[in-house]
Amino acid sequence: MQVTQGILDIAEETCGAEELEPGLERALAILQGNPESKENFEACVIDLVNSPREGAVEIVSFLMHALRWEAVREAVEERIRHPRGNISNLRLHEAMLDSFSDSWRDRDLFTRFSGA
Repeated sequence: MQVTQGILDIAEETCGAEELEPGLERALAILQGNPESKENFEACVIDLVNSPREGAVEIVSFLMHALRWEAVREAVEERIRHPRGNISNLRLHEAMLDSFSDSWRDRDLFTRFSGA
C-alpha cells in the first residue's frame, strides 16, 4: 500500500504516465514476488477500482495488464454493470477493463508495454 500511495501522490502532482512508471514497476515486482499475499493485494487493487481517484486507473490498468487477476476483472465488470456514485466513473472503469485485453489501447503510455 505504501508504494500505491506514493504513486497516487505523484499522480496528483503530475500529468503523465512516465512519471508513474517507476512506482508501477516497483508495485508489480512486489505483487509478483509475494504470491502468498495475492488475496490481500487483490483487495487493495479492488479498493482502487471501487473508489477511483487520480492515478487509480493507471495503477489498476498497468498491474492488471501484466497480472490479469480474475477477481479484479470481476470487480471492474461489476462497477460497469452497476455504477454507483459519480456516473463519469463509468469511463474510468471501462478504461480499467480494457487493460485486461492484449490489444489494450493505452498500453503505449507505458514503456513496459509499448514495445519501445
